[in-house]
Amino acid sequence: MQCYTELLPPSGVTHAISLPFLSATSNNLIVAKTSILQVFSLVNVAYGTSAPPNADDKGRVERQQYTKLILVAEYDLSGTITGLGRVKILDSRSGGEALLVSTRNAKLSLVEWDHERHGISTISIHYYEREDVHSSPWTPDLRLCPSLLAVDPSSRCAILNFGIHSVAILPFHQTGDDLVMDEFDEDLDEKPEGASNIPAQAAVANDTTMYKTPYASSFVLPLTALDPALVHPIHLAFLYEYREPTFGILYSHLTTSSALLHDRKDIVSYAVFTLDIQQRASTTLITVSRLPSDLWKVVPLPPPIGGALLIGSNELIHVDQAGKTNAVGINEFARQASAFSMVDQSDLGLRLEGCVVEQLGTDSGDILLVLADGKMAILRLKVDGRSVSGISAQLVSEKAGGSILKARPSCSASLGRGKVFFGSEETDSLLIGWSRPSQSMRKPKVESADDVFGDHSETEDDEDDIYEDDLYSTPVNQTTLSKTTSQTNGLNKDDFVFRSHDRLWNLGPMSDVTLGRPPGSHDKNRKQSSSRTSADLELVVTQGKGNAGGLAVLQRELDPYVIDSMKMDNVDGVWSIQVGAPDSTNTRTSSRNYDKYLVFSKSTEPGKEQSVVYSVGGSGIEEMKAPEFNPNEDSTVDIGTLAGGTRVVQVLKSEVRSYDTNLELAQIYPIWDEDTSDELSVVSASFAEPYVLIVRDDQSLLLLQADKSGDLDEVNIDGILSSHRWLSGCLYLDKYHTFVPTKGQDQPLSDNILLVLLRADHTLFIFSLPTLTEPLCSVDGVDLLPLILSCEPPPKRVTYRETLSEVLIADLGDSISRQPYMILRTANDDLILYQPYHPKTSLDKPELRFVKIIDHFLPRFDPSPKAYMPHSKFLRAYSDICGYKTVFMSGSNPCFVMKSSTSSPHVLRLRGEAVSSLSSFHIPACEKGFAYVDASNMVRMCRLPSNTRFDNSWVTRKVHVGDQIDCVEYFAHSEIYALGSSHKVDFKLPEDDEIHPEWRSEVISFMPQLERGCIKLLSPRTWSVVDSYELGDAERVMCMKTINMEISEITHEMKDMLVVGTATVRGEDITPRGSIYVFEIIEVAPDPDRPETNRKLKIFAKDDVKGAVTAVSGIGGQGFLIMAQGQKCMVRGLKEDGSLLPVAFMDMQCYVKVLKELQGTGLCIMGDALKGIWFAGYSEEPYRLTLFGKDNEYLQVIAADFLPDGKRLYILVADDDCTIHVLEYDPEDPTSSKGDRLLHRSSFHTGHFTSTMTLLPEHSSSPSADDPEEDDMDVDYVPKSYQVLVTSQEGSIGVVTPLTEDSYRRLSALQSQLVTSMEHPCGLNPKAYRAVESDGFGGRGIVDGNLLLRWLDMGVQRKAEIAGRVGADIESIRVDLETISGGLDFL
Repeated sequence: MQCYTELLPPSGVTHAISLPFLSATSNNLIVAKTSILQVFSLVNVAYGTSAPPNADDKGRVERQQYTKLILVAEYDLSGTITGLGRVKILDSRSGGEALLVSTRNAKLSLVEWDHERHGISTISIHYYEREDVHSSPWTPDLRLCPSLLAVDPSSRCAILNFGIHSVAILPFHQTGDDLVMDEFDEDLDEKPEGASNIPAQAAVANDTTMYKTPYASSFVLPLTALDPALVHPIHLAFLYEYREPTFGILYSHLTTSSALLHDRKDIVSYAVFTLDIQQRASTTLITVSRLPSDLWKVVPLPPPIGGALLIGSNELIHVDQAGKTNAVGINEFARQASAFSMVDQSDLGLRLEGCVVEQLGTDSGDILLVLADGKMAILRLKVDGRSVSGISAQLVSEKAGGSILKARPSCSASLGRGKVFFGSEETDSLLIGWSRPSQSMRKPKVESADDVFGDHSETEDDEDDIYEDDLYSTPVNQTTLSKTTSQTNGLNKDDFVFRSHDRLWNLGPMSDVTLGRPPGSHDKNRKQSSSRTSADLELVVTQGKGNAGGLAVLQRELDPYVIDSMKMDNVDGVWSIQVGAPDSTNTRTSSRNYDKYLVFSKSTEPGKEQSVVYSVGGSGIEEMKAPEFNPNEDSTVDIGTLAGGTRVVQVLKSEVRSYDTNLELAQIYPIWDEDTSDELSVVSASFAEPYVLIVRDDQSLLLLQADKSGDLDEVNIDGILSSHRWLSGCLYLDKYHTFVPTKGQDQPLSDNILLVLLRADHTLFIFSLPTLTEPLCSVDGVDLLPLILSCEPPPKRVTYRETLSEVLIADLGDSISRQPYMILRTANDDLILYQPYHPKTSLDKPELRFVKIIDHFLPRFDPSPKAYMPHSKFLRAYSDICGYKTVFMSGSNPCFVMKSSTSSPHVLRLRGEAVSSLSSFHIPACEKGFAYVDASNMVRMCRLPSNTRFDNSWVTRKVHVGDQIDCVEYFAHSEIYALGSSHKVDFKLPEDDEIHPEWRSEVISFMPQLERGCIKLLSPRTWSVVDSYELGDAERVMCMKTINMEISEITHEMKDMLVVGTATVRGEDITPRGSIYVFEIIEVAPDPDRPETNRKLKIFAKDDVKGAVTAVSGIGGQGFLIMAQGQKCMVRGLKEDGSLLPVAFMDMQCYVKVLKELQGTGLCIMGDALKGIWFAGYSEEPYRLTLFGKDNEYLQVIAADFLPDGKRLYILVADDDCTIHVLEYDPEDPTSSKGDRLLHRSSFHTGHFTSTMTLLPEHSSSPSADDPEEDDMDVDYVPKSYQVLVTSQEGSIGVVTPLTEDSYRRLSALQSQLVTSMEHPCGLNPKAYRAVESDGFGGRGIVDGNLLLRWLDMGVQRKAEIAGRVGADIESIRVDLETISGGLDFL
């Protein structure tokens, strides 16, 4: 009874495509990350300063322009995406094109953008996985066969090649076609085989077309029905410039094989077929035979080139429409592997396996080739008329940007206007731009940068006017352009120059993971603080391959970088004040306009608060005397500035006080009811120049406005505003006209102030100031929290409503993108985010709607008295916290609401205790930082940690090493990381081999490459390498572990040692050998300039063994280790002379991938990559390894670990099919044959290729659970609970959590309800996605935590209905969801 929850989504990009998706004129990038589908828009921004050296003779300033990606929507699909295609349908809801998504096991989903829902809408889904399609006994299983999606450039049909020999053809209706396949006669026409077309949305009303759906009936054919010679298909793609759907296909009549190259040389053929969809037939146009056997891909080329480019491992071949070929060999093996005629460019020495091709523009024959190591090459097709007469290739120099990509890209998408996106699973995905040096020598025909972009400072005005979508220019050379030469910066004028515009972070492949301690808190007064601001541990994973290798440091909560801290008693609030000069209006736009005052509110007695003012300067903060600042010691509600920063307004409980820039009293405005003359008190306040909104304790409103002199005057409130009671309200400056359409270019910003109010009956009103007579919009039933909030009336019969406490509309984003969001806070501190949008239904008066943002934030309940915060306003918006526009929620669940341009809004917890108040803090020593007060009365001045990303719910930092990191281990005693890295080196056959004397005469310049390992020490204080140990030729690190070993047989001294297992592999016909290293990390005298270099590696022992050392672990309590060497598992101990003495062994099968011990028990598991998992035990008297049980299904073990659950012992195994299996050792079960057989309890398909599994304790927030008293002997022992952390090569992190019987029953029933009651993206079935076909053992399956968390996305009424069907209440389900999504609090 377990639950699998994905804590971090995959980050490696597998597929990408560009199309006008949101509208007919938009340019969108669609990205697939295994099971995540993301929609991006593009925006151009400009960077640079207006310094005189950059100005031309007319005073114009040239700025670099960059294209940035803006995330529009993100969807978690219940399937593994295998292909993307763009389809132009007749009538789309957005006016743009539709997206065709293929997923694993032969499924196709046709989706479009729906402006009414502000999201994707599934048009249809097509299944082709029926058994009658794969009835052949020798056909491999469908899940083992890759699928290929190809779409006709004219959107007439799509082909899905699945199951090797089967193709599904899905036609699409286009204007003018006479294909009417929807009206087939069931008596005469056979229903399409293997296809199930299910429209997901109703047809558009008043549709003038003759078709009910944009597609016709699909059908499935074997490839041999098109041509009997298509026995072994390799790759296919649709071609351009044909009147009918036409595709080119690579195939062979025999299976290609490099080992049988002498007999199967040049057996590949290329054929072009035209499809007759109505007759379900094809016509062969051309066939080119005797092609090289290493061809593996067809790349169609658009006009004016046309034809197709065939890519092989050693050559490139262009085939035009008439079958004419031109080829070029790019390494010396091209001639040896093929007799095909080609131009010799073997001096390039390129390896084309896994390369990606993208055409640079449509007006030339230049093609960009990105190799598997990230290097770039330009392929030029010499065009003579409309035919290609030659091919040549040229590497891109590093000076021209040829080394931008560090590893192999997985896909590419041309975005037009000199932009190409390259997605990768091995490194960050990049959006790059290309240009020619000759283009940068032309003067851009634009005005000065100040005229186009305005005054760009580093604060708000720096981000106002950079969204000019219609602006574009190629990169401008910054050198003097006084003369024209044939070269620019050492580049020829016809060369291409590449530069990076934007990137999507990738955390994969996560080949290893470890837990390490942070280098220490930067809090100077940490000893005085009872609150921890840094994590106990941090998760460190390996990321990147090749030159992109490095580490990623992950934390679940935000650890602030503390600049300074101090202890202040009875502090309830903190506010920073930034004032402006009375004679200047541009002072506040300067980034150097630091805060002048810092105000603290200190409780002196009940109902009384003293305001302590500190003066902020370059030397620090000093307390100052301000006798006129709150002399009556009234409680402060909020402090802000008006009149351009010349007036400081302090809102107290009983009055509003206005001060000048020197904090001298300027005005007092009392809070009282004019009609009854009753004294009222302030509950909350909100500022927006020139207004201040006040909500009083009788739920009435007071709106004040500052005139030109700064004096406050009351704004007359009539009608709705005065006759109703209000729970909460805020002011919002609609700077980008999201809510109110633009009225003109000269419209002042004050006309865009919105008044947002939440009525007592939870009706939302939005007014556009200064108009208060009629609301801009009103939304009923906000407390129902539906997926979409609109002006339509809610359901009448509602029994469940949420208790809302606060509403806030604020901008979220970074310096590139910011958008307004409405944030609702409930009485339980739940945060619900809504994004405003306008459906395109009426152009006269656009309707305003809100769509719910998916974020599964569950607040923690803290019963301690310190968690109670008396302030009624918990949400505050900040315009610039280290470059982010963010919202902070104080209280017992302190957290930031963060968003970047490439991520959706999400909640990040602030580590530490409850926070009573937080304010922005901008001084020279803490620029764009923040100051906050926690429950222990500690005041901290902080910044967000540098070089850190906040794109998801985990705080992430990358450390670039430059080599591929295969293993990582934390050495706790020395507080240092040990890395097992590798880099490629040329391999040459040994000349002293007596068996193969012919190797001595081998003449080759294009050497094969092998991995060579290196062991490095990395200091976490500077994240730099402090020592390294180079391994031998062809020797690489296979495993690494820190083991507490006995280093002396006499004194029995125990010491932590670094144990490394290696393998020396020289080829498949040479037996690999291995070595076991035992290192001691010693302390040495450091380099004076680098104090972190005080650690070195010292070899304590080394032993060469037969067979590769593939796994190692500690075992027992005597300081021994167990290692897998070849086909044996052996227990060894250290001797005095530094040798390793074997004491016990066990014969294994093929290749031991996993070897782990349940710490301190002697129980261990041994996972074979081909022969399953073994469960054994180690005894010390006598030394012996005993096999207890093994699985009988011969699982292909990739990763495995124990999962103790009370008195039960489970073993989790991840196989090569992205499936997690749960095995149990239960000798009392009759079916286990007295324990000899591990019982297979359940299986769960994760969709990701698991790389590691790590057993971790489930951290409890209760101190009594972690630190039991020794005297409590009469208390029943509660076993410690555990979780298993699962990482994948795609960059995702998941956790497997054991469940109690009651929780499992509730969640299992809830999962069944959610599968049938929720709409799933792309129409995919979550239950079918997670199920395993061989899951017939009758055990209880693993529940899907991500599906269960979607229950939180529902409206309140819907959640209650689902909970009622399950037989539970809402609170019980929330507690269960906290269990499966929580834990790991030490990160």
